Amino acid sequence: MVCIGSLVNRNGAINLREKVLAEKNSRGTELTKAILRHFDAIHFIEVKQDREIDRLFLEDELHGVNSDSSELGFEDGVITFSPSSAYKCERELYFKVKHVEASFVDRFPYQRRWARNGTAVHGAMQKDLLYAEKHLDKPRFTVVRTKDGNRPAWEKNIRRVKQFAHNGQRFQLYGMMDGVLQYQPDGSKIGLEFKTKSTTLGVIGEYKMKDAQADHKEQCVAYSLLFGLDEFLIVYESLAKDGWTKGAEAKPDMRAFYMKVSDEDRNRLLDKFADVAGMCYTNELPRAMVEKCFFCLYKPHCHQVSERAAA
Repeated sequence: MVCIGSLVNRNGAINLREKVLAEKNSRGTELTKAILRHFDAIHFIEVKQDREIDRLFLEDELHGVNSDSSELGFEDGVITFSPSSAYKCERELYFKVKHVEASFVDRFPYQRRWARNGTAVHGAMQKDLLYAEKHLDKPRFTVVRTKDGNRPAWEKNIRRVKQFAHNGQRFQLYGMMDGVLQYQPDGSKIGLEFKTKSTTLGVIGEYKMKDAQADHKEQCVAYSLLFGLDEFLIVYESLAKDGWTKGAEAKPDMRAFYMKVSDEDRNRLLDKFADVAGMCYTNELPRAMVEKCFFCLYKPHCHQVSERAAA
């Protein structure tokens, strides 16, 4: 026999979950559409060179080159992790902490140019944001500024170190992010993570890309721990474009995904960092995750360690 109260509670839980998901999807749809329209809007119009913005952008780059990390608050002797490593294999994190020499044997010249092109577009995107907030009649987003110096809230302008004590382990998180935007309709602050894809337009199409990549979402969880943000937009731009003459029929070259980081997400990542930190302090080698070997810079060393252990 099933208790009526159990059915009521179960149905209530299901209804609540559906309501939360509906609200999340509604918010996500609103923000993803808004950021894509924002980027399109600045490229729909002819904007003359704005020397004030260009000067600010160059000064910002120079400031980043000359910035000093000595006053950020690093604690000596405390294990340090970065947001970009949040999704990586625990053994890779261990090797990095232990300063094992990285191997770049798999990097070919065309791959380096591939990475260079992505970096260049990343800078162009940030300049687009500055142009858009000034030259659009009703910009949907503006770039948050730092409290000291009124600089754009991105990259080295907002890099930060934060210490954590979790599951009996001490460690610190150090990093910076692509930007903090203010959504004009409600004033909320949204974290921006921008990525490029260089192969084909199909890579960011709805058929192949159902959601943001897991590693990029985990980066956002780390940024949430560092900067206290809950909402993020992960934007992808394909460096491959559709035919020049396609016009309005051209396939979209940008996709955007929304993520709201939960306490569960943050605790899960803290658990992982605490586990790795504990193994680093006790010199206990973590297990290897072969599904994450492809981009690992420590593969030769890892293979040597595994062969010695098997001998």
